[in-house]
Amino acid sequence: MSDSTAPLADASATSRYQTTIATRVAIVIVLALAALAAFIIDIMLGSGTLPLKTVLLALWSPETADAGAVFIVWELRMPMTLMALITGISLSLSGLLMQTILDNPLAEPFTLGVSSAAGFGASLSLGYSVSLAGLLPWLPGELITAVNAFLFALLAALLVLGLSRGGASVQSVTLLGIALHFVFSSLLSLVQYMASVDQLQSIVFWLMGSLQRATWLKVSITAAAGALLIPVVLLNAWSLTALKSFGEQATVLGVNVKRLRVVMLIISALLAGMVTAVVGIIGFIGLVAPHVARMLVGEDHRFSIAATIAVGAVFATFASIATKMIVPGAVLPLGMVTALTGLPFFIVLVMRNMKGGGL
Repeated sequence: MSDSTAPLADASATSRYQTTIATRVAIVIVLALAALAAFIIDIMLGSGTLPLKTVLLALWSPETADAGAVFIVWELRMPMTLMALITGISLSLSGLLMQTILDNPLAEPFTLGVSSAAGFGASLSLGYSVSLAGLLPWLPGELITAVNAFLFALLAALLVLGLSRGGASVQSVTLLGIALHFVFSSLLSLVQYMASVDQLQSIVFWLMGSLQRATWLKVSITAAAGALLIPVVLLNAWSLTALKSFGEQATVLGVNVKRLRVVMLIISALLAGMVTAVVGIIGFIGLVAPHVARMLVGEDHRFSIAATIAVGAVFATFASIATKMIVPGAVLPLGMVTALTGLPFFIVLVMRNMKGGGL
């Protein structure tokens, strides 16, 4: 290439790069707007559908809105809708982190036994009033089951970290997580087998995953935790991209791979554990959302993190809408709906990647 054509080539490359960046930013904005639209629609729908104008007035200026509408929006529907939003954000980001640090496209909160451990902790509290949270006498009664589930989820993550100390490979960490998943699943089955009819009903309902347990206290705690953890992930976006692209060789670029994996694994477990503790076991969001986001914006974590969060929010909020519409007069468990709606996405994803030569 001659000296005269080099500046033109550089300008063309710069222009393509700027176009790519602008396109990805636009995609993230569109996804965020879709999540906002789903959020408002979810608040509108319920045992009685509220007009859009009434909902917007209750949200924007509650002091001038109808008192009944304000009560329905803020006290009955808002906690559930916000919990759906937080669930989608947390589980999708947890799945993205696990898929990146474990280099496994099928990784999600189930992979490290976090969800099954949370289910076991909740079942002990619901069925037999056995709770690690009982060590905290100041804890509000409505949080005992949730905190017990979270502590067991955290225990599963710490066990994986402890057993994998000494430079274990990502394959070993994944296998340890899968082993813990089966252990806690077996313990959960044992608790269900020994439970009475009433205890079993409570446990099964919790395991299905439901937004109806959402309260302002639980929403506030999970939202505050997410607000602390998500910025840490965003600050490590470049390092995560390097890890995804180069694996262990990312150390050449100045990335402390071992520390990054440990920190992101803990954050992933915390995000999944806190949500699972409140709403129960929710499948497919942590698996599907990161893949959809990468299909839209690529592997650059500067964009895939935001896109994954937005896709997860859209998926969970529309699933919340579906829980109210599938069976008139009834609200189905969220976990049931995400599994039913997530399966077609997963099949399409698998078929697409089979044509491309693998996941």
